[in-house]
Amino acid sequence: MPHIPLRTNRVAGRVGPALVVALAAFAATARGQNTDRVTLIDRTQVTGEIVAITPGEVEIKDQRTDEPKKLPIERIYEVAFSGEPEGLRNARAMLLRQDDTTALQELDTIDKVELDGASEAVLTEVAFVRAAATARQATAAGTNLEPGAQGLRDFLKKHPQSHHVLRANELLGDLLVQAGRFDEAAAAYGVLAKGPPMFKLRAATAKAGAQYARKNYAEAEREYAAAANTQTDPKDLASTRLKRQAEAGRARCLVRQGKSADAVKAVQGLIQAAKPDDREDRDLLALAYTILGDAHRAAEQDEDALIAFLTVDLVYNTVPDSHAEALFNLVQLWDKKRNPERARDARQSLESVYPESRWIKALGPAGGSG
Repeated sequence: MPHIPLRTNRVAGRVGPALVVALAAFAATARGQNTDRVTLIDRTQVTGEIVAITPGEVEIKDQRTDEPKKLPIERIYEVAFSGEPEGLRNARAMLLRQDDTTALQELDTIDKVELDGASEAVLTEVAFVRAAATARQATAAGTNLEPGAQGLRDFLKKHPQSHHVLRANELLGDLLVQAGRFDEAAAAYGVLAKGPPMFKLRAATAKAGAQYARKNYAEAEREYAAAANTQTDPKDLASTRLKRQAEAGRARCLVRQGKSADAVKAVQGLIQAAKPDDREDRDLLALAYTILGDAHRAAEQDEDALIAFLTVDLVYNTVPDSHAEALFNLVQLWDKKRNPERARDARQSLESVYPESRWIKALGPAGGSG
């Protein structure tokens, strides 16, 4: 958009300070964000000029102090760049919310003209959001896995110094696990294991998930337990949440080993400790209630399972895969209870909200899900 010059003193003399402020705000919007911004996991922000980026940290010259700050990657939630298009900002927000379809749609709103002359940082950000959203879509659907993997490989090859390197390797590992290519996934997770403590914890949890995918439930349980018991700084909230996710993974392994009562007890502890008003805890609650429903179903406690899965559907529906799994189970449970209308509603929700989900394929055609 065009730059709008403001002759502040002359305008102020004629139209008053309120309109000057409004015009200045409009001009800033027209030009786009004019500073770099790093948002930390605790949601505090540092604005200024980013002067260096590596896979391990982002260095920004704080505009308040005029001093450089080196921010380690494990403390960073989001990085926004000066001059980036609105479509990129929106797409990154959708990616962080795990709404990959909308993220890709937002990227498609960016006009080529908006990227002409854009900084390398902005172009790298566009490339990551596209590769990450595409790969995660493929992982969720269980299809187009190789194109999704190749997109991440291309990103890592072209942008080896990006602050997204560790995250891209994690996504690549997750996709390769879905494809059954466990040795390649281990190599991707190995990159995480060489990172800061939080990413080592992410690697340990991911490797446990790979064991689960191979149906090595006892080994997966041990690895999840080891991750959950890792010593971390009590102030490191991100690592604390990761350890809770590992505890949830361990509970899922207990279900698969026929220990549903132990799984229920473990998950209920997670639910009681979570804070429903906290966004990250709400995501954890989506996973926890899904596993709780899984445990109750395995124990043939269908009423309790229904309550757990309905809680995901109606209250904690922010995590696509957990929500899709809950809807899958609701279809089967309502069919089992001879309630075809509610089963049909759950199926329609699954098919309309998550049309590419692997849970639709697991469900099979209508009439054959019971």
